[in-house]
Amino acid sequence: MAARTGRVWLPLLVVALSLAFALPLVGRGIILSDEGYLLQQALDLLDGRVMYRDMDAFITPGMWFVLAGLFSIVEPSVIATRYLMLAAFALLCLTGYRIVAPVAGAAAALGAVAATFAFAVWAFPAWTFAFYSPISVLLALLGVERLLAWQRSGRPRDLFLVGLWLGLAIAVKQNYGVFALTGAALAWAATRLDGSRSDRRPFEGAGPELAAGTLGVASAGLPFLAYLIATGALGDAWYSLVVHPFEFAGRHDIPFAPLSDLFRPALYTDAVEKLTYLSYGFHRAGPIGWLQFVRGTHRLHVLAYWLPVAIFLAGLALAFVSGRRQGRRIDAPLFAVASVGGLLFLGVLPRADYNHLMNVYQPVPIAAAIVVARGLALTRSRVTRGAVIGALSVLALLYGGTALTWYVSLLRSHVMKVDVPRGGVLVDAVDAVRLDDLMHAVETHSEPGAPLLTVPDLTMLNFLTDRPVPSAYYNLYEHHIAADGGAAVVAGAEASGVDLVITSFDNFFSDRVGLLDYAPALSDYVITHFERSFIGADQNYIVYRRRETPLEQHAHVDAIADCSHGDAALADVRHHLLFSSLYHRSRPGQPIPPEGVTTVCRLTVPEAGGVLSLEIGYLRPRAVAPGTQLVGEVSIAEAGAAPRRLHYQTLPVFLSRGSRRQQAFRRVDLTLDAQAGREVEIVFHTRLSGRVASHPFDWKGFAMVYRDPRLQAEAGGAHP
Repeated sequence: MAARTGRVWLPLLVVALSLAFALPLVGRGIILSDEGYLLQQALDLLDGRVMYRDMDAFITPGMWFVLAGLFSIVEPSVIATRYLMLAAFALLCLTGYRIVAPVAGAAAALGAVAATFAFAVWAFPAWTFAFYSPISVLLALLGVERLLAWQRSGRPRDLFLVGLWLGLAIAVKQNYGVFALTGAALAWAATRLDGSRSDRRPFEGAGPELAAGTLGVASAGLPFLAYLIATGALGDAWYSLVVHPFEFAGRHDIPFAPLSDLFRPALYTDAVEKLTYLSYGFHRAGPIGWLQFVRGTHRLHVLAYWLPVAIFLAGLALAFVSGRRQGRRIDAPLFAVASVGGLLFLGVLPRADYNHLMNVYQPVPIAAAIVVARGLALTRSRVTRGAVIGALSVLALLYGGTALTWYVSLLRSHVMKVDVPRGGVLVDAVDAVRLDDLMHAVETHSEPGAPLLTVPDLTMLNFLTDRPVPSAYYNLYEHHIAADGGAAVVAGAEASGVDLVITSFDNFFSDRVGLLDYAPALSDYVITHFERSFIGADQNYIVYRRRETPLEQHAHVDAIADCSHGDAALADVRHHLLFSSLYHRSRPGQPIPPEGVTTVCRLTVPEAGGVLSLEIGYLRPRAVAPGTQLVGEVSIAEAGAAPRRLHYQTLPVFLSRGSRRQQAFRRVDLTLDAQAGREVEIVFHTRLSGRVASHPFDWKGFAMVYRDPRLQAEAGGAHP
């Protein structure tokens, strides 16, 4: 009776603990890009827009229908979707427990749940905001749970449920579902071959089982197929879901973190590397101090890439060893978990940044619990068992201790409410200021209900402020709009009468091709038809308002396309969304030296001459001593001649706390007619007198900025 009571109450305890643990997390954080476009498209689906025909998407439509169904019952809001994800997380933990407990025991199952808690923090917010990836993986794990139940019972109805869950996983995210279905098919075949059935004819009588699984998959997919046929969107869906992903697979890939990174002394110091391979918790809560003398938190991120590889390969190998110990060909439950989880892990590719890694991490704690239990059961040496347990204890301390620290930090820092009817979640000061500024800009500069064009990935603003998206394209990345250079977005904006455009300051951090190159029609439209109103104080967005009359850009080239710096740590060129900028930085521990910072850029002046047009200003520091000022010089040098000064400017440095806008930059036009037809060097030189300080985790830091230096045919014209 006691054992039976334990079996009844332990799952209930798992659910209760899961809800208590995840409730504070699901109500925190907000994603302006992926979460925003998903919620907005779900609303538009309710309003009659058709997936793939009227709304661009490259993922199967299941999650959109789930969210549309939710919004048909409750008022649309971010927080409403988070309670859906709360239930999903509790179901994930319960499913993990139900997978592990029959195979490896209750203790191992509780260990898997505890590890899931820890990695939910490492994954934050990937598992707690309304997105298709965690739901698809959850559905795949529900299929695994039923697959193990079938291995124990042999009932075809369990295989029907396997097919149903995996079919739904495909309907929510096609590649995850297909990977999981392939793994389940291999596990089904392995179960038939594992020695528990006829060795001579292992697939005899398999027809009803195959039929049951196939019927389950069909039952999940046919309603969506009927929707596409009924709405005339089947052709559009085929292109969006099958053809297009393969067309762009090699154009937006991110390398898997190499194992050799574990041994790099200066690991992840570059801003792009940090954004690619480090977690939200690291960026917001920082590294764990007692690990940082060896950059330990960084290395735990690298190790997180390779632990699943070791776990799934070990699981497949142990499945054969353990099976033979049991007098079978294979340990079918272990093989099933390792094969489905291992194939699901392939979903990290081709974009193997840390966020995509965490999207497929849920099976890892589950598989790890079973692999460890099986491995320890097969190990007879006390020394080996002690070493394994010791190593696992160290990993648990490192990952679990970091997760606990971040969990507390996230709860303490994310306390500011997005206080609009469609918000309701809590964010930290960084996101609160940014969101408040953005929504204030929308409400101030546009009429209620007017269409809003956000570029490339700020659709959450449309959702929060109830502004329609002016075209079929909601996220404007390369793989969405490069086919026509953004012309369809422009046509939609003009047809709907857009008066306000809000752009990100930068391209998406991992994109190798910028908006200027992949969407020239859109970028030219924004620059010529809209005038910059202001830039956000932290240089993270730009607000543009429609010009009374479009203004053409003069023919121009980027004047800082070919530059060299005396010290690369103090100077760099960054290619932003609509222009490039040269930065002369003063970093913590690396201030601008007394002799200043110099950058030399090479270009050829056209035969007709031209104008070097640029803006000059600075990024605000965190602290500044009275009387501090910057001096910026722009000079020109021809071969064999001394540089000649073109421009000299002194800028007093102020903090200007509380401003929603970046301080004004000054644009200057410097004529180069005297150098017509010649190759020249443009020399940018910055000196700092006084003292400034910037935050050690702010990679932008304090800097002199030479913004949008362009060599153009004449002065004036439209500028971004």
